[in-house]
Amino acid sequence: MFKTKKNKLGGLSDKASDVVLVTLSVLILIIVAYPLYYILIASVSNPYDVYAGKTFLLPSQFTLEGYKAVFRTRSIGVGYRNSIFYTTVGTLINVVMTAVCAYPLSRRTLPGRRGFTFLFTFTMYFGGGMIPAYLLVRSLHMLNTVWALLVPGALSVYNMIIVKTYFQTSVPGELLESAQIDGCSDARYFRTILLPLSKPVLAVVTLYYAVGHWNSYFSAFLYLNNRELYPMQVFLREILIVNSVDLE
Repeated sequence: MFKTKKNKLGGLSDKASDVVLVTLSVLILIIVAYPLYYILIASVSNPYDVYAGKTFLLPSQFTLEGYKAVFRTRSIGVGYRNSIFYTTVGTLINVVMTAVCAYPLSRRTLPGRRGFTFLFTFTMYFGGGMIPAYLLVRSLHMLNTVWALLVPGALSVYNMIIVKTYFQTSVPGELLESAQIDGCSDARYFRTILLPLSKPVLAVVTLYYAVGHWNSYFSAFLYLNNRELYPMQVFLREILIVNSVDLE
């Protein structure tokens, strides 16, 4: 067997590219991680030093007074409870609605499939606006209820299209044909075959929905008046922006 010489120039090139990639990765990590780190050290620093720009890498005049003021507020516990509820129940509703809607639209044998797809896609670009949405929620008697935060956003068309595309491209159509030959109904195929094979895309949209629910606060401003139903984000806004800490 002939021994091949190692290409030194190629080896140096590979090492140089590794150095460049590692350096870029570290820079991107710093850019992404530093804002989170800054929020952490600013939360335990003297607020006047933070406003003056004295807090950069280390906390300035370490203090926990901010945390004490926040956790003395009964509203924070209520907000956490509500946010966990909205995130859990809302995400469950979202994923179910998305999968149930995406499956028939992924079937090429669905009558009027193109028309239904167009109607869903149309809503991504054109909507009634904030006031018509408020009037609709009011006419459905959902104002000041938990359903006002769960029902209007029960389906994201963008996420539905992602799931529909996954059903079409990643799950072989022959599975459905084989299941139908064995007498499997559409509902059973969807439940026992399609969903287990679609765990990756369902996990992705679940994460999207959960983060959206956890960070959402504008819908609560529009539809809720009862503080017992406010999510945590609304109370945090009151504490950090309006400075209306409700000490109880």
